[in-house]
Amino acid sequence: METNIMTEGKKNIIMSINTEKFAKDLQKEEKTLKSLQRTNANETVIDAQKQVIKDLQEKYDDSVAAEELAKECIGDSPITFQVVNEGTGKTEEVKKKIAFVKNNRPINNVKMDKFISIIAKEKYEKAYPIIVTEAKQLIESGYKVYDLKGREISLEEADGYFVILDGQHRGKAFAILIATGKSYDIPNVHIREVENVGEFLVDINDAGTSWDNKDKLTVAALTATEEKELFTEIASLINDGFNPSTSTLIFTGKKFSKGLINKVLKREKFSLPKDAKVDIERGRRFVTLCKATGVKTKYLTKHYLIDGFNSYAASTSEEQAFKALESLKNLNLTDERMDKIKDGTHFINLLKEALPD
Repeated sequence: METNIMTEGKKNIIMSINTEKFAKDLQKEEKTLKSLQRTNANETVIDAQKQVIKDLQEKYDDSVAAEELAKECIGDSPITFQVVNEGTGKTEEVKKKIAFVKNNRPINNVKMDKFISIIAKEKYEKAYPIIVTEAKQLIESGYKVYDLKGREISLEEADGYFVILDGQHRGKAFAILIATGKSYDIPNVHIREVENVGEFLVDINDAGTSWDNKDKLTVAALTATEEKELFTEIASLINDGFNPSTSTLIFTGKKFSKGLINKVLKREKFSLPKDAKVDIERGRRFVTLCKATGVKTKYLTKHYLIDGFNSYAASTSEEQAFKALESLKNLNLTDERMDKIKDGTHFINLLKEALPD
């Protein structure tokens, strides 16, 4: 999807959801050019290939510029919401900024990008409702609310915000396009007064049956009546880019079944898996020390790191395991080296290398 954007003081640029694809295509075409040059291909063919690369480079540069502009400007100005009056059915225009409540479902960028494409092509179905609530009400009820840049909103400024409860992907897609200079109203908006956000989200989404475990475990932080801190920490890791099963392993040593998670969502009594041991501080320490070594989230989210660490701790001691983990900072843990770790045993060997007997 590409949409021409004109913004004051800036050149005409292209808003595209294909930045990553452009980068890959550019790399591929540059390799093709090198191959043509090595084989002494005809100059006409080489020149044509150079033009392909030039065109791709321009698209990539424009796409990056648009993304940077959207990131810089998103959420700065109020957006027009077309709010439906439930009693009369009439629509009223209300200008407010967009906000999200902490631990609602995570934004899936792929899904959001699809909505950007649909909206930009003027194919958005206005019959889809977007459900919001007043930010002030949620903050007064003890919820944390954030703007589109991730800044927590204070009670004093809350009157200027709607919190999107259902329709987050669509709402952010509109906001991104608006941030790059396009003019849109958000249609078919319905305001709800919500006392229990978690329960409301589960109810309007058919008890979460359309959600994956990432969605469910994040919202569970809002619905949990027991082990509230545990589910809040799990949600925090998921929002940081961790997968759900690794998040539960880090804090309890066990994976959670779908049945357990569904009970938490429905605010029912539940039991953690057999031999699960909730240890929030240990989990936080593990993540913090791993990050301090320079290990990226894309590796931390793979369960074999926590599996290997737990096995090493069981065979030695907690103290030695954490000493070895801290000593990893002395190794050169490049992406190439981390790519070679395929299971818990590989990570145990790394810990032993960092802290020899």
